[in-house]
Amino acid sequence: MCLRCTANSSEMFLLRSLLTTSTSVLSSPHYNASMSTTHSQVIDAINVRISNRIFSPDLIEEGILRQLMQHMDAMSVISGIRMTFVENHPELFERIVRERGEFVGAAHVIVLSGPKDDLLALEKAGFYGERFILSATLMGLATSWVDHSIDLELASSLAGIPSDEIAYACLTVGYFEDQEHVLQLSYEARAQLQATHRGGQNMSALGGVTPESPSWYASAIEAVTKAPFPAHMQPVRFLLSDDATSMRAFIDLDFSLGTTRDYLILGIDKLHAQIGAGSDENNPTAGQWQWGNGGIFRTK
Repeated sequence: MCLRCTANSSEMFLLRSLLTTSTSVLSSPHYNASMSTTHSQVIDAINVRISNRIFSPDLIEEGILRQLMQHMDAMSVISGIRMTFVENHPELFERIVRERGEFVGAAHVIVLSGPKDDLLALEKAGFYGERFILSATLMGLATSWVDHSIDLELASSLAGIPSDEIAYACLTVGYFEDQEHVLQLSYEARAQLQATHRGGQNMSALGGVTPESPSWYASAIEAVTKAPFPAHMQPVRFLLSDDATSMRAFIDLDFSLGTTRDYLILGIDKLHAQIGAGSDENNPTAGQWQWGNGGIFRTK
């Protein structure tokens, strides 16, 4: 089963779909109601999201899948990145299950694809792919980014990717192996689980955060520390402007993971930083990023 974005849908409807949750999803036994009611903000998803490694092989229920596809279509239209859902193909994960014992039970992916050698497209795939991941997290689903850990060539074939495009990465989505247990956890318990799962990143190293840094910037970098990167390796760094009204994101080549991963992570990290700044408890700060390596986030 392969579902693609519907470009003829109005962008306003798609944007609204990011902010609403259907009744069918809320009534699903797999839906994490605690995430939809008490903690419904995207920053809440950042605070609990983990890169899941063991999944239930169950198919995603129709109501949840419908909502998931609305989010996927919205992200595809807004970003210009092709996002293709490939359902029930566990053979994509055979090698990594065999070699590393990871992604057991995983069977569903969303393939992110676009033009070859297009750095802007890579960055947008990271930014909007992660936005989809956070939406799926709020829906109570298990997720993870994957690239060459799986058979990307097979994923591209199953997704029907055109010959003039390449697959940048995939998003794995499904139910947790212990979905019932996860649904019973409080938001606070899931946030603590994330902290022990990740081990954390150094805010000073990533963004030069000090006690004198403005709170919005500290919140932005804290959100970045919760972003996914391979084996906790982080090639992106942030720099606060001298007047403390903007920040810049750039790839540190000393920590490069290769062009594709660097630009995907640049997009992911920019999203986390933007959400973190806007969610600061003391001084919520809205702003907008410039695309590209060295792009500036200017506060409004």
